Amino acid sequence: MSTAIDYRLISTDDHIIEPPDVWEGRLEKKFQDRAPHVIVNNDMDYWSFEEKQSPNIGLSVMAGRSFEEYTTDPVRFSGMRKGCYDPKERLLDMDRDGIEVSALFPSVPGMAGTLFSEAEDKSLALRCLETYNDWLSDTWCAADPNRFIGQMILPIWDLDLAIKELQRGLGLGHKALSFPNAPESLGLPNIGDEHWDPLWDAVEEAGIPVSMHIASGSMRDSPMPLAVAAGTPAEVFVTVAPSSNFISVATLLWSGVLVRHPKLRFLSVEGGVGWLGYLVQRADEVYMKHRHWTKTKLKEPPSFYFKRQVFANFLDDAVGLTTRHHIGVENIMFEVDYPHSDTTFPNSQELVAKRFKDVPADETRLIVRDNAIKFFGLDLQ
Repeated sequence: MSTAIDYRLISTDDHIIEPPDVWEGRLEKKFQDRAPHVIVNNDMDYWSFEEKQSPNIGLSVMAGRSFEEYTTDPVRFSGMRKGCYDPKERLLDMDRDGIEVSALFPSVPGMAGTLFSEAEDKSLALRCLETYNDWLSDTWCAADPNRFIGQMILPIWDLDLAIKELQRGLGLGHKALSFPNAPESLGLPNIGDEHWDPLWDAVEEAGIPVSMHIASGSMRDSPMPLAVAAGTPAEVFVTVAPSSNFISVATLLWSGVLVRHPKLRFLSVEGGVGWLGYLVQRADEVYMKHRHWTKTKLKEPPSFYFKRQVFANFLDDAVGLTTRHHIGVENIMFEVDYPHSDTTFPNSQELVAKRFKDVPADETRLIVRDNAIKFFGLDLQ
């Protein structure tokens, strides 16, 4: 066993807090004034789009702050760490934390572009979405294309448009696709439905992976939907938030999508991994006992498809590490979740050394670095 980490880590989940100028001066005149933009109201910054206003919630920008400072109150750009919205400053923070590469999710558009999927004016939404993918490539990732993994978003309300934007995004250099973990909350078919097969065909051909971030479904709910239910403490929402990927992973395993698309790869993001060992075990048990009456679409036990095509990441999951062999050491990756409140920044190297002290060095390196290199097709050793 070894606790010495003499290499940099790869984070498979971080977030961009978009600066106010993302869409500024980039759209046609008929769209420009209606694109997402920042307004100041009562001495607070708000993003405005289609007559709706939303602030940057405090929990999304807590990197570098003590736990005692955590808040759900809105935070102005002037009150944030610069690495939240500035790619050059983000690189410096990655250096401070021992992180070589970061996979990025959007904030204003929703982690899978759901802001635009829910927009009333789909012509406006399409141009705003395309502009975001452009900005992600030519501004943020351009700060260091070797260290930032751009994950494009797609106009999933129209499959033809989605496939077209996928091809365009590949040309921009994006290495992955962020897709809602619960498209049914947008009034669309669930993630395993055959409706998506033309898109999955194109993704397979491109050879890129699909990321499913927790809570990346509908944007209609408040940032803490359970907290506003009568009598439900906010702590309940924070505790169970990772569970939003449980059904998504089970749907992938049972829907037949992995049978139909054997080269398709999915990453469960920010849901932790401690539950995965049981889920896969339970799925195999269901296959053994119930496949005869359910008329399963699977040709092999669910664990076969999970091992081949489903992956998951975690921040600080001591329970998950103890079950890593039930999950599959090659199916697990590390994340930092910068700059959200769960982030391991600026102590990621120290955390890995502590949590992995009883994990063999070769398994540690797979989980915190090498699996991500293979998954995203990075040109790294």
